[in-house]
Parts: sequence; structure tokens; C-alpha cells
Amino acid sequence: MKKFLTFLVSVLFTLSSFGQGSLNLEHMSGTIQKVGDEFVMKIQYYTGDQGDATLIQFDYEYNNKLLELTEFTWHSDIPSGYSKTRNQWTGYKYNDRPDTDATDMDLQYQWWQTEAGNNSYSQNADFNVNRITVQGTTAWVNGANIIHIKFKVKDNFGTNYSDYSNVIALNWANVKKADGSQLQVTRNGDYSLGNIQGGNAGDVTLNLKTANTTGYTDYGYTIKYGDETVKSGDFDAGGQAVVTGLENDKIYSVEVNLSELPEYLNEVVTVADLAKVFAEAIGAGDGPSGNSSTWDYHVQAVMGDVVGDDGKVDFQDSYEIMAYLQAVTTGNTNRITKAGATFDKSGIEGTYGDNTQSSMFLNTFTLTDTDQSSKTINVAHGLVGDVNFTHSYEPTATEAAKSTQASARNMNVQFSSVYGADPLYRSEEANLDLVSQIKDDGTVEFTIELDVENLIGTQFNITYNTTVLTLDNVIFDTGNEMTNFSNIISDGTIRVGSFDQNFSATVKTGTPYKLVFTPNEAIQNTSGLITFKVTEGVKDDGTQVKFIIN
Repeated sequence: MKKFLTFLVSVLFTLSSFGQGSLNLEHMSGTIQKVGDEFVMKIQYYTGDQGDATLIQFDYEYNNKLLELTEFTWHSDIPSGYSKTRNQWTGYKYNDRPDTDATDMDLQYQWWQTEAGNNSYSQNADFNVNRITVQGTTAWVNGANIIHIKFKVKDNFGTNYSDYSNVIALNWANVKKADGSQLQVTRNGDYSLGNIQGGNAGDVTLNLKTANTTGYTDYGYTIKYGDETVKSGDFDAGGQAVVTGLENDKIYSVEVNLSELPEYLNEVVTVADLAKVFAEAIGAGDGPSGNSSTWDYHVQAVMGDVVGDDGKVDFQDSYEIMAYLQAVTTGNTNRITKAGATFDKSGIEGTYGDNTQSSMFLNTFTLTDTDQSSKTINVAHGLVGDVNFTHSYEPTATEAAKSTQASARNMNVQFSSVYGADPLYRSEEANLDLVSQIKDDGTVEFTIELDVENLIGTQFNITYNTTVLTLDNVIFDTGNEMTNFSNIISDGTIRVGSFDQNFSATVKTGTPYKLVFTPNEAIQNTSGLITFKVTEGVKDDGTQVKFIIN
């Protein structure tokens, strides 16, 4: 039985060792992972059982858009005394013999030699052809190397190729014995590369996500690879930026920053933000333990932390915002967004504010050549202090919302995060009557008249023509318990408003605010001399009121 098995193995080995010859194209060395990698291919001849070959001739082609042939070497396995010739043509690709297996090399040769005429090769700028001819009198060793060829992987950006399939191929083979008889030759398949990383990513579009849609051009972006800044620029009027020169399969980070110059930065943090920060600072929650929150989103704890103590919102934060609105210099460091100082928080829209992430502001992205959707990056942007998202992106990520929201708060705080199906921060509109008149004594009296009840806070940013008018006085009639403020925030712009820290007193209806001006020149009317930038209020239930000017 043992002898029979030995004989059977011997027969199988013999059968597998004989047959027609073959030319094989094989990867020899080098890593093939990314653009720029170099690798070496070898072409070998396996003799089979048809006799000794004295002539070996074949064509191979490669894709010159995807590969660069950097080195060609005749191998020392070629028998001594053989002549060696290499011919090269740029811009041609082989057309296989119809209805014939591409691996049947001698039939492909027959097609090229006698049948095809000028149809065996077509002009094709994407391919180069090499013809190899070796001839001698010495027998070949089975599996001997003929040539080694080194290639460098090129970037497929700007080509017609989405992958690196069939980049090298053997076309035909002419193998003969000394008597001129043709030998049958096969080959392995065309050579393809796997997933190639890197390379020019082409046009990458950044979409800015912010509530400040009228100020897109005031925003800029910075893209980094590691600690190195690789791209920076500004967004256009539509909130987009097209970036070129990035590479596929690299991990980049992107940050968005708002210019510190726009005057509207003084409109970002308002009395409505103060009310919400103050309500959170009270910490009453659903009960005396104070474990609940007035926030609708985790990110608001970061936005409300204007003093910068790790997302902790307390009376120190509300104090700083109150001082800012009243133009009181505290001497403390804060991160309130205002003209000349922006404190930006940006990240990829899909995870912006997501409390399950290692950071609420994850800003990394990777571009891939196989996924064109990766070439569009939506970047969300927010500003510290803007807890009601007037100039910031309101998160949409699934895990951005607070999992447990507060119901009506105790301690006379009426803010509520649960209004049935209503969102936390409700808003409404109300009419605001503005009256300006020239008095008998020549002064200009400007009054703000309102009939909205339950307002625990108001703010009006009023701009006036300083060439024509000089502000003399601001007169308040808001009620005895209200804290009122008026302060110049820039030349010709004054902030006027009220706020009750106890959330109990409300602004008196009627004519709570009056501004008195002295004309610097003779005027017949006040048209166009006084305008508004901010007109808003907040009720004791947290509803934000947007005033419509009549």
C-alpha cells in the first residue's frame, strides 16, 4: 500500500511538471499601498515539456497614467551568450484576438503576426508597449527570470480611472525551438493593484453651517494635517469654500473662525442669553437637589461658560454677561463674543455637540477616492455666549440633545424645557411702536412704546447719526424693581435695556424707554436719523420675543 501511494504521488508530480510553457508576470518586491510607492515585477519563463526554447519574444503593456516605469533590468538568469533587445512605444494598447482567451499567448502572437494586420494595436495615450526579444543557443532553466521592471504608483486624479485594475498585461509570446517550431505558451492574468491610498483629492467643498447667514464672508477656515496648516481661506457669500490640493486617505482637521471686525458682533450676546445663563446658574431643577438643567443641548453648557472653567455655568458667568451688557468693567477674563473678540467653537456638522463623542467639536475628516461624498464637508460653527443660537449653529446630531430635560423650575423661575411637543426655546413676535418728535424746546425725543406683558428682560441696540444728533439722556419708566442699563457700545450706537435677576418683576407696559437728543444743526424731521440693530425681549417663561418695528 505504501509503494502504491508513493507511485501515485510521483505520477501526479510528473503530470503537473509537464505541459506547455508559460510566461508569468509576478510581483517581486515593494509595498503597494499608496501613491508614490514603488514595486518590482518579474517576468519568468517556465519551460514545460515541449523542448528547449532558443527564442523568447513577447510584448507587455502598462498604464502610463497610473504607473511610471522607473527602472528596467535584464536578469542574470538569461543564458550566457543570448542577445537581448528591448523596443518601446508610447500611446498604444493591444487588441486581443477575437473569441480567444487572452492567456493563450501563441494564438495571440499568431493574431498579431499574420491575421490582424494593423488592427492588433490601437492608438491609446494611456498605455505604453514594450517588446522583449532574447535569442541564443543555450537551454533555459525552468522558471528563469527574464526581466525585472520597477514601477511607481501615480495619482489617478485627473485621469479616467477610478481604480488601479489591469495596469500591466502580457500581450502575446513568440517562443521557438532551434528548428523554428512554435511552442505553445500561456500566461497568468492581467496585473491589478488593490486599494491605493493618497493622491490628489480634487475639489473639496466646505459648507459653513451657522445661523449668521448674512455674514458668510466674515468667516474663514483653517485645515491642518497634524500640527501643520496646509490650507486656509475664506467662505464666499453662499457659505462655501472650494479647497484644492488635499490628498486622499489622510486625516485632516478643520477649524472655522469668525472675523473679530464686524460690528454685529455686539449683537451676538444679548439679554436673552443672559436670562438663560442666569436660569441655569440658579440650579433649582425639578427639586432642591438641582440635578436638572434648563439646557436643551449639551453644547450650551460650553457656550454659556463665558469664564472658561470647563463647561461649568454658574453665577460667575451670568455676572460677566450682565456686566458686559451694562458696560461695567469687571477686570476679569471672560470669553464673551463681541466686537474685537470672538471665541469660536466649530466641528463637523454630523457630530457637532454630540455628547457621546470624546469631544463635542470633533473636526477631523478623511477624503477617499472611492467615496465622492467624502469630498463635501459640512462644518458647524458656534460662538461662546450665544446660548440661544442667534448667530450659532443649532445642533442636529442625535446625541446632541440633553437626555433628561428639566420641567418647570422652582424658586419662582418659570423657564421650562417641556412644553408638550414644543421645543425648549420658544419665540414669538410682537409689535413695537417707535415715536420720534421734535419738541418745542428744539430737542428730539425718541420713545419706545410696548404693550407686551411678562417681559423680564429687554434689549435695544440703537444707532443714531452723531453728525446731526447728540445724546443727552436716557429715561427709564420700567417699574421700580427692574435693573436698567444704557451704555455706548460704539460711536453712535447705544445699548438700552432691562433685566430682573429674580425672574419676577416685569417691564412696565406703556413707554418704558425714552431717549433725548440735542440737534447739532437745524432739522425739519427725524427721518433716517435713528435706526435699530437689536430689538428683543425675553418673558418669564423663557419665550424669546422678536419685536416688529412699526
